[in-house]
Amino acid sequence: MIDDEALLAEFTLNIRKTHSERLMPLIDAMLKESGIEREQLEAVAVAAGPGSFTGIRIGVSTARALAQGLSIPAVGVSTLQALAEAVPSPGAFICPLLDARRHEVYSALYRRESLPPRALEMVIPPAAVELGPFVQRLKSYGKPIVFVGEGLNSYGSYISEALGEMAVLPQAPQRACRAAWVALCGRRLLAQGHPSSFHELLPQYLRRPEAELRLEERKKRDAQCP
Repeated sequence: MIDDEALLAEFTLNIRKTHSERLMPLIDAMLKESGIEREQLEAVAVAAGPGSFTGIRIGVSTARALAQGLSIPAVGVSTLQALAEAVPSPGAFICPLLDARRHEVYSALYRRESLPPRALEMVIPPAAVELGPFVQRLKSYGKPIVFVGEGLNSYGSYISEALGEMAVLPQAPQRACRAAWVALCGRRLLAQGHPSSFHELLPQYLRRPEAELRLEERKKRDAQCP
């Protein structure tokens, strides 16, 4: 939760309990600890994806419900952009990385502008991509690239070997998407006139759900059988 660009409160949990059981109690607890009534909220921002399909659905649905119930703006923030916001270095190329499974990653490439206000410039838009060809595309820029995101847990060693000195992997990289960066991105999007009705707040999956892909593959196999 932020006031202008000052962080007022932020809760972070890294547990496997169901998001739907934890999210609203955490929101209520954060408001209580901050001494802020729900009716005082002026807008809501949510990491709308990419990421876990279930987590995205729960987060977006909760944000839509809050915005509708309180009659306040709502905005969806790219998880990848929020991760990139963790790197403040002027002029830096920043590559957030999330494991998308099926031999793919969710990724993008940003560049931090050198001059104030040092906004993020999108160089490669967010997409679900095969890691090998994407790393080769990054290599063509010939510049050091700072990597962030939980995808480094699986692919950090590969990236380091493939890019050599171009790959900047901080000793304590930002691997989780912090709520503070989501709130900051959301505030800036609203200031830029980004659509803010809860009706327009939709998940940013970047690809179809795993269950749909498996169903399509099964139908193709069944169609090929005599």
